[in-house]
Amino acid sequence: MATIREYETAKGKRFEVGYTKPDGGRTRKRGFRTKRDAKVWSAANLIAMSKPNYRTQSDLSQKLGPFIDEFLARRATLAATTVANRAAVAGKWITPYWSETSLEALTKKSVRAWVESIHAAGAGAQTIQKAHQILGGVLEECVEQGLHTGNPARGVKLPTVVTREHGYLSAPQVAHLLDEAQERDRMLIAFLAFSGLRFGEAAALTFADLDFANNVVHVRRSATEVRGELVLGPPKNGKARQVPGVPQVMEPLRRRSAGREAHDLVFTGPGGGMLRLSTWRRRVFAPAVRRAIASWPTSNFARGAVVQHFPKLTPHDLRHTAASLGVSAGATVPLVQGMLGHAKPSITLDVYTGLFPADFDPLVTKLGDLDSGAGIADRL
Repeated sequence: MATIREYETAKGKRFEVGYTKPDGGRTRKRGFRTKRDAKVWSAANLIAMSKPNYRTQSDLSQKLGPFIDEFLARRATLAATTVANRAAVAGKWITPYWSETSLEALTKKSVRAWVESIHAAGAGAQTIQKAHQILGGVLEECVEQGLHTGNPARGVKLPTVVTREHGYLSAPQVAHLLDEAQERDRMLIAFLAFSGLRFGEAAALTFADLDFANNVVHVRRSATEVRGELVLGPPKNGKARQVPGVPQVMEPLRRRSAGREAHDLVFTGPGGGMLRLSTWRRRVFAPAVRRAIASWPTSNFARGAVVQHFPKLTPHDLRHTAASLGVSAGATVPLVQGMLGHAKPSITLDVYTGLFPADFDPLVTKLGDLDSGAGIADRL
């Protein structure tokens, strides 16, 4: 049963509604300017309490900050890089905007306004999508706990991420890049260009991972830089895999393995330690690419031939190069998927759809053969 009581404040007379919650406890809602407002709210609240998704005022008054912290603290099933990335994105784009917001104030309109505000503050489309994904996860947990009737982040339109075109090298371009790299760095560049390993996977390789007899590379670990520290963990998707090792790379590696222990790293920095992508990209790879672009012989092609430029590259483009070279050598989608460690063939097709051109000629021929006895063409 609800009771309405008048009380005095510094701003004048106000009314409160005392009522019994579905669990039997008593509580109150204060701040109504008129008794009529209190009665209207009390009637609506009585109807709301009869529904299974009813939330008390104390539920609605909770701040979102603790829920954000709780969400970010869950890391048992996540890679170290994912944990660090979530924390960085949330620390800049979520917590400052939402930690003091009550659950009651969470609406689709407020989420849209947040997207606009962080876009205006300089967040790129990809960052906005990541931040929205984290916020959506936090709010989904609030829904699961019965603290919100729906996830207001769901269905909010986000900026489209414009992806950079992949850089693909032909075999002659790989050879040209090797010519422009320092001698000690050529082996890793060639290995990445033909194996398709991620840089962290190559950095974590030991000689025990190289099967020279069968030209097979076992990918069991990956090294990732997290807040300045190198962290060893399983490959992306958590699955070990095997990739083919081309003889032109495996044979020099076999010679390099002489006198090495099985647990020794295959590729190391100048001091013998594990390679860091940030350092290797800046000091080794980027200068080699700049030299390769400047020295690529664009004037020696036959007259009328298309001049093939040397593309600007990132280390990850060597992975794309491996996929391209594999397709050129006749690799199917499942083979490229296995080589690159994609979870599904659909990911391979989405990323490398341009490498698998639709060859309709065989289909057209077979469909034409079906008409050989039907005479459809003669009737047109």
